[in-house]
Amino acid sequence: MRSSLKSVSGERVLRLALIKMIFEEIVNMEKIKPGPLTGITVLDFTWVLAGPHATMALADMGANVFKVEAYTRGTHERWQPLQVEKNGVTQSSYHIHLNRGEKSLCINLKDPKGIQVVHDLIKKCDILVENFAPGVMDRLKLDYDSIKKIKNDIIYCSVSAFGHWGPNCHKPGYDVIAQAASGWVGLTEQKIPAPIAIGDTTAAMHACTAVLAALYHRMISGEGQNIDISMVDCLFSLHETSFPFYWTGEAAGSPGITPLMGKQSSTSAPYGIYSGKNGAIAIAILTEARWPELVDVMGPGYEWLKTDPRTLRITDRCSTKNARVVHKALESWVMSQDSVEEAERKLEAAGVPCSRVKTIEELATTDDHIGAREMRQEKFQPFLGPMKMFGSPMKFSLTPSGIQGYAPFLGEHNREVLSRFLGYSPEKIESLYGDKVLHEGPEVEKLAEEIAKNEPH
Repeated sequence: MRSSLKSVSGERVLRLALIKMIFEEIVNMEKIKPGPLTGITVLDFTWVLAGPHATMALADMGANVFKVEAYTRGTHERWQPLQVEKNGVTQSSYHIHLNRGEKSLCINLKDPKGIQVVHDLIKKCDILVENFAPGVMDRLKLDYDSIKKIKNDIIYCSVSAFGHWGPNCHKPGYDVIAQAASGWVGLTEQKIPAPIAIGDTTAAMHACTAVLAALYHRMISGEGQNIDISMVDCLFSLHETSFPFYWTGEAAGSPGITPLMGKQSSTSAPYGIYSGKNGAIAIAILTEARWPELVDVMGPGYEWLKTDPRTLRITDRCSTKNARVVHKALESWVMSQDSVEEAERKLEAAGVPCSRVKTIEELATTDDHIGAREMRQEKFQPFLGPMKMFGSPMKFSLTPSGIQGYAPFLGEHNREVLSRFLGYSPEKIESLYGDKVLHEGPEVEKLAEEIAKNEPH
């Protein structure tokens, strides 16, 4: 039996080594330079979006990210749309783009042996990120106070809807809940949420910023710390005018209330989206210098905008009383043009800040600026082949941030991490599989062949 176990584990180690060798060769051919976080290790207990978006940014910057996934099922991102099937393997667009470049560990956290594996990982990690509902990590005894006893200088970052203290901390929440609770939905006339998950992604970037600040603090002091990020806090702090208006007016004797938002600003003009014959265009001027150029472009029928008391100065135009006057005139001009492309051409020639409202298809395929900024990159995803992915928006001159590898398959890195990072023997790893502590998806068995088949020549 022991001989058979050694044979099986030996074959798996060889397969793992082959996968790593081939992938490292591909990476070298792509000349990926070390990122600014090379050498930093992150233990990732995240799911859906806020947490994964933060750890994706850390991975893009070169951190070694170990994603701990739910036993047998995997992380929730694997089950989100769009689900596509190719070469006998089903993959999720959500997972592919959020978990790229990370290492997947599938560990049974209900088994004490699984918790021990996690404890061993914690001892060697710099950062732990989690975004479960408050209380989940406490029940697993993986809360900050428990983890600090294992590694005193750990940087422990929690992301949740309402935070881990305060009257609403017990409430579960998703992005739309945070948008409603923070006042964002209340700003709009139609009471609709933003079309993208601004609560999740804003919290993710605040988490990333806080983790990096904590890393710097640890570098100079040797101290780790606990970070509590609330989606509601983050969105609340981003209100540009509503609360500043209210509180400043309140201090002067009367709270200021901003009008509800439509497709154009209620307090600044021109500033908004203006409809044309074949689409829409964004136009914005918040300085005095560009105003005459805009009116000149609009032509003789709009010369009155230069002399009308309601639009004469920027303080007149950027007021709740007069903004709609400018919006109405500008939308009339945009609609009079043959197309929004023609309006954009004229405005750009005069130096007026503007942009057509671009379609997803255009940005996904042909937009030259997105391409030039390396925000639409083609990378290899096993079983799918070459596909486009988001590039990193963080541009460094010396230590680039970018896609470090494909999105992992469930439990793909169990053996690599436990053997190379923790020093577990092949026999111990195989026994953890036998005891149902570790799990890997069936795709892992075919991965070496798939990667070898697509190796660049």
